[in-house]
Amino acid sequence: MAAPQAIQNQLKKEARYGCVICGCPVLEFIDFNRTGIQVDESSRQKVFLPENMVAICPSHNKKFQTGEIDPTFLASSKNSPFNKIHDDLAFATTSSNELTISLGGCTFVNTSRLLVVDDFDLINVRRIDRSLLVLDVNFFNKNNQLVGIILENSWSSERSKIGDWAIEYLRPKRLIIGNRRESMSFEARIENGNDLRILADGLCYSSQKIQITQNEVLMEDREIGADIKGTVLTNYDVGIRAESIIF
Repeated sequence: MAAPQAIQNQLKKEARYGCVICGCPVLEFIDFNRTGIQVDESSRQKVFLPENMVAICPSHNKKFQTGEIDPTFLASSKNSPFNKIHDDLAFATTSSNELTISLGGCTFVNTSRLLVVDDFDLINVRRIDRSLLVLDVNFFNKNNQLVGIILENSWSSERSKIGDWAIEYLRPKRLIIGNRRESMSFEARIENGNDLRILADGLCYSSQKIQITQNEVLMEDREIGADIKGTVLTNYDVGIRAESIIF
């Protein structure tokens, strides 16, 4: 059972929206001493105790579950999270001014809703505290199943086995998410301190494949956003808006 949104938000804020161990901006929320989640005997509902919980990336969560990371280390990391100690390595921009995002040959400034298909947001990026990046990404497979979700940096993948996913946060400030079973990949990296570039392959919507390269956004080999390619768009409501193809 997932922690309530209010508790997730509390844990994300105290960790500055990154894994307390490595700063990865894709997060799960765990009880590090097995007492953070209890059952209220009167209501038989789970009660979450945020003081015994921590925000951690899926890779380090896996190591915790297999005993490679002990609770004492997590408790210490909760009190001294990576992004507070190494703020220069957090998934954040160095400037508090404009956020510039490159997506398939298009450049968007201060535009959060980057890719919308059939009025459904697939990729959304915004900032909090004037620098930290917050991601919303919906991962659909070819069968139109939602197999992974990033929502305000919180990670969920109920339809896929945890082993299907590889989530890495590389230096400097490069997030890579892959699912070999679904032939799916997503990359978001910060360049020059303040520019975010997004690449993807194997994402789908309405069973149609979406690919984001350096110079194109393709949906079933049909380029979308071609009319704005090469331009710089500022303060737009939506970056690239497209309609799926009805077969």
